[in-house]
Amino acid sequence: MALEGYTVRDITPVEDASGGKAVACSSGSCTAMLTFRGEPGWYTLRVEYFDQANGASHYRVLLNHQPIDDWTAALRLPTVKLDSTSSTRRTVGVVALRPGDEIRIEGHPDAQEFAAIDYIELVPALSHE
Repeated sequence: MALEGYTVRDITPVEDASGGKAVACSSGSCTAMLTFRGEPGWYTLRVEYFDQANGASHYRVLLNHQPIDDWTAALRLPTVKLDSTSSTRRTVGVVALRPGDEIRIEGHPDAQEFAAIDYIELVPALSHE
């Protein structure tokens, strides 16, 4: 993924994030972008992110510059760390993708929460209903 504003952070223990790393946003607004290179079709889009108890970051997902989802990370999980106890999954939904489509995730940190992202997952959908 191409990153703007996000920085790569080591996660401890390493098994609490993909490859032991995540991306975090310290201030303002950050963006992670992916150009889809797979087979055209319908995919379920999921975002694995970290929801810390010391803020309420905001996320927005865009497909080819069109907003398709947004949420506030305000589950109030009992942790302030970037680790498995704050790792959370958001299922954005089923989207139609073609090679060259751009998926963009915008993160807006709040207080001491970093709008951190572990990974995005694209799973072929069984149906597009």
